[in-house]
Amino acid sequence: MAEQIVATVNGEPIPRQAVDFELHRLIHFYRQQGVPEEQVRLQLDALQAKALDQAIGTKLLIDEAKRLAIPVSDADLDAQFETYVRQFGGDRAKLEQAIAAQGLTVAKFKQELRQGVMINKLIEQVCAAVPHPTEEEMRGHYAAHQGEYATQDRVLAQHILVKPAGESEVDKAAARAKIEAIRARIVSGESTFAHEAKTHSDCPSGKANGGSLGWFGRGMMVKPFEDAAFALAPDTVSDVLETPFGYHIILKTGEEKGHTPTFEEIRDKIADFLFHAKRGQAVADHVAALRAQADVKLA
Repeated sequence: MAEQIVATVNGEPIPRQAVDFELHRLIHFYRQQGVPEEQVRLQLDALQAKALDQAIGTKLLIDEAKRLAIPVSDADLDAQFETYVRQFGGDRAKLEQAIAAQGLTVAKFKQELRQGVMINKLIEQVCAAVPHPTEEEMRGHYAAHQGEYATQDRVLAQHILVKPAGESEVDKAAARAKIEAIRARIVSGESTFAHEAKTHSDCPSGKANGGSLGWFGRGMMVKPFEDAAFALAPDTVSDVLETPFGYHIILKTGEEKGHTPTFEEIRDKIADFLFHAKRGQAVADHVAALRAQADVKLA
C-alpha cells in the first residue's frame, strides 16, 4: 500500500505518518497537562492542523540543519540513544523490541535520532541570543496571571460504594444494611477500609486500589459526596451517605488548604516559563521565515 502524502516541502514529501507522529505528541502533551479527554476530542480538528504545521516545520528545520552542515558526533548520538534506554528502565533489549514494533531497525531509529540531535543543535543556535526575562517582565506576568497559580482546597480520600440491586425500597434497605455492616467492621478494627473496598465496593476504580480516589477538589464529585468529604475530619470514616450512585462511606486520609503563592515563592517557576516562551517564539519566528522562502504545497 502506497504511503499517503499530505504535503511537499521544496518537492520532498511529508508522509501521513509524520503528521500522525506529531498528533500523538500533541495529544500526549495535553493529557499530561490535565486537559480532559472529551476536550481533546473536541479539539481534534485543530490538533490535526497543528500537527501538520509541526510536521512541515520539522522538515524545514531538518533541511536547514543539513544546509548548515551541523555536525553530530557518535558521542552525541550515543548520548541521545541512552536517554531512550533509560526510559525503558535501562533495558536495551526492551527498547530494541519497541523499535522493531514500529517497523524500524535500530540503525534506522538512530538515523532519525541523528536528525533530532541536528534540530536540537540548530534550535540552540537560533535561541542563543534569547534573553532571560527581566524582573519587570516577571512581576508583570505575576500580576496578570496570579490567579492561575493559586491552588484550591483539596482532599485525599478512599470510598466504598454499595449499589442497590434495584429501585425498590427493599433493595435500597438491603444495600444500606450491607454498607452499614461494612462500616461497623472497619470502625471496630475487625477489618481495614482497603480490604473492605477491594472485597465489597461496587465502584470499579476504587475496588482496584483499595477505594482510593486520590486527591480531588471541589466540583469534581457529586455535591453530597463532596460536602461530606470536605467536612470530614482527617483519618475518620464518614457516616453512610446516599447519592444517585448508591450508598457510600468515605475515609478521609489527607487535606490541603488552597493557597495563592507570593511572587517570591514562584519566582523561579515564572522565570523558567517566560524564558521557554521566548525560546518557543524565537523558533516559531525562524520556522516562519524558512517557510516563507520554501515551496510548501498541501496535498
